[in-house]
Amino acid sequence: MLFKVYSKRNLGLDVLRALAISMVFIGHGVSLHGLPILGELGTGVDLFFVLSGFLIGRIYFRSLQDDKFALWEFWQARWWRTLPPYFVAIGFYALAMNSYSQEPVAGYYALFMQNFVGMVGFNASWSLCVEEHFYLLFPLLGCAVERCGGRYHLRWLLPVAFLTPLALRLATLNVIGDLPTGWFWMSHLHCEGLIAGVWLAYVKVEQPAVFAQLRRPMLWLTPLIPVLLAILPMWTSRGPAVNVWVFTLLAVGYAAWVRVMLDFDWSPTHRLGRWALVGVHLLAISSYSIYLTHSLSFAVLRELVEHWPRGVLKTGFILTGSLVIASVFYLLFERTTLVLRDRYLRREPQSVDDLLGNRKIELA
Repeated sequence: MLFKVYSKRNLGLDVLRALAISMVFIGHGVSLHGLPILGELGTGVDLFFVLSGFLIGRIYFRSLQDDKFALWEFWQARWWRTLPPYFVAIGFYALAMNSYSQEPVAGYYALFMQNFVGMVGFNASWSLCVEEHFYLLFPLLGCAVERCGGRYHLRWLLPVAFLTPLALRLATLNVIGDLPTGWFWMSHLHCEGLIAGVWLAYVKVEQPAVFAQLRRPMLWLTPLIPVLLAILPMWTSRGPAVNVWVFTLLAVGYAAWVRVMLDFDWSPTHRLGRWALVGVHLLAISSYSIYLTHSLSFAVLRELVEHWPRGVLKTGFILTGSLVIASVFYLLFERTTLVLRDRYLRREPQSVDDLLGNRKIELA
């Protein structure tokens, strides 16, 4: 196999990561009349936010418990993970935009400021901006809380932080009477998913008994997401007074999914099931590469088959080709970055979520 798939990865989290990238991929790549729910599949980004908050929060809180946390090492691990593939992708976008005589990728993309200054290409990168801002600020705020009284204060500080983006949206709406253009790209107005994930990580690491008790109420909250995905596309007349609440509800619903799926396990006995399991892991492992490349791949491949009639064949070619491009990108750039990171930081080989084991899944 070209990809290493490990059995000690958390299957539930990989299922959610595969689902999140599939939602974004299909939502951006498929346009079907009469299926308005496709318009809300982009909320897979909010699922990614909760997953990122949980995984990074767990690394942070576990390192504090083991007395091994170092701020610079934390940043190095995150930036080694995300920045090299991102800058390679930006290079490809810049070349493509120059070829099509469009506006070049702005310099502030290197500083992850496009979600505030303006998107002039690679629009999907707004969510990576939110995550990079989170990687930068979260450990600083955590260290400040630790020094000012202890991390047990996070029991109430994190719920307050979770409601802060909602409060800021409501305040903005109250002051100017509307929400600014592109408000959902802005980190301070759309980060509750990350905070919800951090809260889950805090409870899991610091209060494991409480975390176990959360499963039942979270199970009752899991239908919230399909309800939202069904209602929102049809509620086209909703105003900003409704929109300010959407991301808060999405964060709650996806946090419930993460808590429930953490306990998910499946050991298929038939070959078809084992291949399905491998497919889930491959999607999860390469999700960052799919995210970085899919917009450009869609544009280039659509240009190549512009003369083809609209239909399943054309859509299938574009989607399949985009996945192939993402796979090559993963092998050439993302996996190389992970190997270099582990060598540079002298770490054991790790995956995107530090959950790699050392045993491959058997397909036979």
